[in-house]
Amino acid sequence: MARFGDPLDQLSARGAATVALLTVCLATPSRSAPDAPTAVFEAPKYGVKVSLPASWPIAVREEEDRVFVALIRQEDPERPGVVACELGLAPENLDEWRTRVDANSKRGGRPGASLAKNEVIKDPKRGDRLETTWEFRPRGGGLWREVTVRVLANRQMYSFTLNVDENTYPAARPLFDRIVSEAQYSPPNTGADLLVKPANRWVQREFKFALDLPDGWQPVLAPSQVALFFANGPAHGIWSDNLLVLAQPHRPLDLKALQQELPDQLRAAEPDCEILSCTLAKQGAHEALETIVRTRRGPFSMTIIERRFRGGRFDYELKYTVESKRFDELAPTLRKSLDSFDEVPGAVPAGGSTKPA
Repeated sequence: MARFGDPLDQLSARGAATVALLTVCLATPSRSAPDAPTAVFEAPKYGVKVSLPASWPIAVREEEDRVFVALIRQEDPERPGVVACELGLAPENLDEWRTRVDANSKRGGRPGASLAKNEVIKDPKRGDRLETTWEFRPRGGGLWREVTVRVLANRQMYSFTLNVDENTYPAARPLFDRIVSEAQYSPPNTGADLLVKPANRWVQREFKFALDLPDGWQPVLAPSQVALFFANGPAHGIWSDNLLVLAQPHRPLDLKALQQELPDQLRAAEPDCEILSCTLAKQGAHEALETIVRTRRGPFSMTIIERRFRGGRFDYELKYTVESKRFDELAPTLRKSLDSFDEVPGAVPAGGSTKPA
């Protein structure tokens, strides 16, 4: 069962972890000046194009949810500053995320850090943005500022972060603001194409399978490279219900034996989860193991309905994760979507047959 934690908790730990990781990535690039030359960085898969100071070398590019991470030289060469862009699912609105950041600060979610600013800035020309500034003093000494500007586009949230010490901040901040203000956005490459609009039916381009999504749902960029297909519904607060499709080459698959084993496997992975059902269900002309589990994702109670079955090319896992308070109402629609899954003709990557079931 795929596990995605509280988005805000993940965010809180990311900045410090990124800085720690990148301090050993590169030697010392030169410090940028306000009129320094820039280099265009484009990530069509993530739907973003920006101009970065040429002297801020990129250390990480297009990796999981990181669009890029670049380094900024500081007085201590062992502690470079960082500028980064990350991609996530869009909340219902930026004020919902602002409220969560405030709550995280009040409960001490970032020990040793103080929240200096957390404000939604209205901008009719460029679009609204949420600007959040944390100040903290790391063990090595000095004052550091972490500024994150969040922008919503194409059902995604782009988070631009500047993390530097107080001596670097005055020169780096105008350059960072320019990156954010001049960023261009396009729909990310989700790997899926709309096949039948009235049915909201989408086909996975590379692995050649299709399914109908509930009304208002559409594919978005997957949070993990192992996911072949990822889609979400309209956001509620900072959360949006989602669908994840995984596949693997055929292996021995005894659904009746798995029906007995899977509940214990899930409890071992998440001791507090509640197994609501684990039954065999029809999946087209074949059979699937359908499991419904209630668990928690940070402050949310979630219900997951998943099906595991053998297709003509691969063994598949389809997982709908929705807030528990909406599950009973959505369950018939989710099952209808799961029933609609089918492989379509065409060549697929190694590991699967070229013919659908």
